[in-house]
Amino acid sequence: MGNALKCFTGEEEGHHFHGRRDRYPYYQPQSYSGGDPHPPAAAHQQGLAAPHGFVTFVPVTQAAGPNAGHQQRSSGVHDRRPVASNTEDIDESSAEGLCSAKSYAKANPLLIQVPVLGTTRKFWRLSDKATRITRKLALILRSHHAVGKHLATPLQVSNVWIGSTGGSVKLRGVSFTAKGFGIERVRDDYRQLSRLLHAIIRISGGGDTAIARLPPDYREFLALLGRDTLAMEDEFLIVNNAALLPMKNRTEAFLMLHDRIVKYLGRTDRQKKRRILSGLPYQSDWLDTARANKRINQWVMNVQHEYKGTHQSDMLRLNRNVRSHLHEHKDDDGIEEALYCEWPELLMAMVKLLHQEGELEATDIENKFG
Repeated sequence: MGNALKCFTGEEEGHHFHGRRDRYPYYQPQSYSGGDPHPPAAAHQQGLAAPHGFVTFVPVTQAAGPNAGHQQRSSGVHDRRPVASNTEDIDESSAEGLCSAKSYAKANPLLIQVPVLGTTRKFWRLSDKATRITRKLALILRSHHAVGKHLATPLQVSNVWIGSTGGSVKLRGVSFTAKGFGIERVRDDYRQLSRLLHAIIRISGGGDTAIARLPPDYREFLALLGRDTLAMEDEFLIVNNAALLPMKNRTEAFLMLHDRIVKYLGRTDRQKKRRILSGLPYQSDWLDTARANKRINQWVMNVQHEYKGTHQSDMLRLNRNVRSHLHEHKDDDGIEEALYCEWPELLMAMVKLLHQEGELEATDIENKFG
């Protein structure tokens, strides 16, 4: 009962995951003449399996002053190391601070309805807790795939345990194996994750009604998990999907991706830039949407260079101009949330198209989820 009560009082936490920028070395099956068929894991790999059946992934936290993010971006050096946690022994009777996923989902709404600033409409989106939990489950799978292991047992809701604040996610009663590891096993793991996430959302939000209310970017994320053509390199897109960004970080992420597409590729590879722009959504109606929103329309009217609805570069320019003047808004104004509600697939499409062009890993996207 104590753990269940804690589920009701969770507070948001901020964490940073620092993975690797280069593609991590996937396991390659090897033959052995005798003895243990699986060589001993390296020191950094051995911590992946926690005692008493718990598997956990806890992002690295980094002590940082107010200018740490700027200093990191300016240096061009990003600390992206997959990290295995050092977890104390935990069993069913002493799992203090942990809730079953079922209890957590019932106590914490994962799908929330928010008013759209500048309109009279409302919009259903995932809570930041829901996107954080989603990403951490994906990170657990990727960390095992990186050392050539996949799920040996089905992944069920009862296997998932969540910290009372949503700051940690653990798997209990789940085992991983190196036997038969390959892309098909990786695809199977993500299909299981997709089914698991559907189940947790149904528990939290009222069954199939909750699924019908999922925002389009998260629906596409779930579709990505179940894709039959998923490749190893797509794991980077899964764990760094824009659908999983916390709302407070979407402004910084957009500005970074905008600069990569418009400025960097505009100088170095204009063909890539053109392909990305042509692949963006909302090509026929984005300007009508902007004008219909009273708050966003303030940036459309009386501009020196008029926006043209046929130019996708103008859609990015408008979004950049709004986000670049956030100091003109009150802290609780909700303009970033309004931009997401009006164009929920825009940031996700930017991430996906950069990934397709081989440009996403050159960005600092991994550090925008804390």
